[in-house]
Amino acid sequence: MDDVKRRTDIALFKYALIAPVLQQQVDVQSAYFRDVAGKEHEVPHIGRRRFKAGTLKQWLKQYRGKGFDSLLPKQREDKGSPRKIGPATAEVIRTYVLRYSGLSSAALFRLMIAEGEVRLGQFSEGTLRKYISDQGLRTTATPEPRKKFEHDQVNDLWIADTMHGPTIRDGKKKHKVFLISAIDDHSRVMTGARFFFQENSLCLELILKEAIRRFGLPQAVYCDNGSVFVSAHLQLACARLGIALIHSRPFDSPSRGKIERYHRTVRQKFLSLIDPDHIEDLDHLNDLFRRWLDQDYHRQFHHGIGETPLDRMMNALKTTAIKKVPEEELDRAFMITVHRVVKNDSTVSISGVLYECPTRFIGKKVEIRHPSDKPDALSIYEEDRAVAALRKLNAQENAEVRHRGIRFTKEEENP
Repeated sequence: MDDVKRRTDIALFKYALIAPVLQQQVDVQSAYFRDVAGKEHEVPHIGRRRFKAGTLKQWLKQYRGKGFDSLLPKQREDKGSPRKIGPATAEVIRTYVLRYSGLSSAALFRLMIAEGEVRLGQFSEGTLRKYISDQGLRTTATPEPRKKFEHDQVNDLWIADTMHGPTIRDGKKKHKVFLISAIDDHSRVMTGARFFFQENSLCLELILKEAIRRFGLPQAVYCDNGSVFVSAHLQLACARLGIALIHSRPFDSPSRGKIERYHRTVRQKFLSLIDPDHIEDLDHLNDLFRRWLDQDYHRQFHHGIGETPLDRMMNALKTTAIKKVPEEELDRAFMITVHRVVKNDSTVSISGVLYECPTRFIGKKVEIRHPSDKPDALSIYEEDRAVAALRKLNAQENAEVRHRGIRFTKEEENP
């Protein structure tokens, strides 16, 4: 595990402890910090630790002043020797099994490694599976009493989820599509919704970024525990923007009832009226879907709120300030990072495409970043700062550049 990921995981841990204060989910800040300080915490890559209330207050001050990057450790700390499944690790496993009870042991093992709770090589997937079985940790979640809820303002809470769609043409082949959506809890307006050929966290990030650009910053995003919603990159993006990423309990789909009801509406009133065989491609399907959202769904009377989603949104905006996020800040939050070694011809390959780099990077391993929705806006970063932009290779253009050859005759000197 590289040092960048280790430092990021520790910063995310710090953010998780101060997030309830940032999101105004505690009544008395000092009492909350005293309560947190009275417990031991499993710190990624470090182990069990206690923190003073003053330390937590300092993290809060740093975040409010300089943002998420201020929580990054300033230098690497010793990793320590590998741990077996002792009391501390056992508690981590119990927590993960309870939180992600719908995941298999293999998926659980990968998730704990990805989130830094278990180091690669600390123990095997088979050891984890046997431990879960021997300890009888697999339990069936029991339904709990619940009450209908609704937030007072737009952007207080967005609920995100995915839905399996039909099979449509993709060139000469046919592929299944997935609808990834986010709904505003107060107005029932779909802040983001699009069909994709994949169901992954990158697609969700594209939806959230587009939604934030159009409707402003939400205070919280509520979703299930599927792999789409638990990626470390999504958690990092939300932490950078100050969004609380909240996961429902496993198999608790009623808690996401609003978006489940929306999915039923999509199936009954949109998908039932289209013929997948007549859909030309993914863009065609999304064009039809956007038109249906704008002209039908958002303008239809909604019995749950007693008016149309569009009317409720417009009425709420008369008294609610929308927090807009500058494009540069959005790009930084949803930034994809890859590492490449620059070839002798000053090129790197990313997703099968060659890009040109400045010649001074030949032979060096470089860190390359781009916004998640701008895959061609590539830049080389050094010490968290963009130092060079990349461009696609144009071999024909390079062939036209005049090169200085060897002179075989001595030039005459001017008299």
